[in-house]
This record gives sequence, structure tokens and C-alpha cells, in this order.
Amino acid sequence: MKLKKTDTLPPLQKGQLWSMKEAQVEIMDVGKTLAHYRLLQNQKRTPTNLGKIEMVQDYLRSHHAKLIKNERLVRPRV
Repeated sequence: MKLKKTDTLPPLQKGQLWSMKEAQVEIMDVGKTLAHYRLLQNQKRTPTNLGKIEMVQDYLRSHHAKLIKNERLVRPRV
């Protein structure tokens, strides 16, 4: 019996930026069971949402999100 290979995502970490077709998800903070995240679309202000880590990972997996480099975390050298 063959098992389907599921897409494995790296564990959620603070500062990650996930890109999807029409939006981006920025992980603000990760606790033991909950994650603070922002769903960035074409908005000026974006509220921080709170959800279970498994729920956020399922959302990212179902929308085929890809982890990208978060430019806000990169500090220029002076």
C-alpha cells in the first residue's frame, strides 16, 4: 500500500514571510500552541491575528505558500 507524500513545511518561526498567489503571511510570534500572524494584501494597516500553529500551517499548505526572504528583517550595514 502506497502512502501519499505530504508537503512538509519548515516549522514556523518569528519573522518568516510566506508568499501566496494574492497575499503574503508574515509570522509575528510563535508560542507553544499559538502563532501571531499578519495576512498582508493591498492594505495600509494590517491587524495581527492569532491562531493555532496547526491551523496556520494547514492554511499555508492549502494555498501553496512559499517561504521568501523578509526584507524588513535584513538590516543594511553602515
